[in-house]
Amino acid sequence: MHIPKYPMDFNDSIRSKKTSEDDLHHKVNQEIESMIAFMEQNNTNNHSVSFEDVLIIIDRIYEDDDSYFEISVAKQHSRGIVR
Repeated sequence: MHIPKYPMDFNDSIRSKKTSEDDLHHKVNQEIESMIAFMEQNNTNNHSVSFEDVLIIIDRIYEDDDSYFEISVAKQHSRGIVR
């Protein structure tokens, strides 16, 4: 197994310009809603999705007697592949 080394083994993800920014934002918001619903149904603490040049990561955070979802959205991120 080859574990990639940052930055030389990583490639920038670049979105095709076929999707407008407004359409992309709509898709991101739909995906966030779907991910949170999945996490609530399956009682999971982490979930991530990647499409085009977008990476969405959601973590369930537990603090004191409360919990909440922390959402991170990255556009034009770099990624590597492990096989």
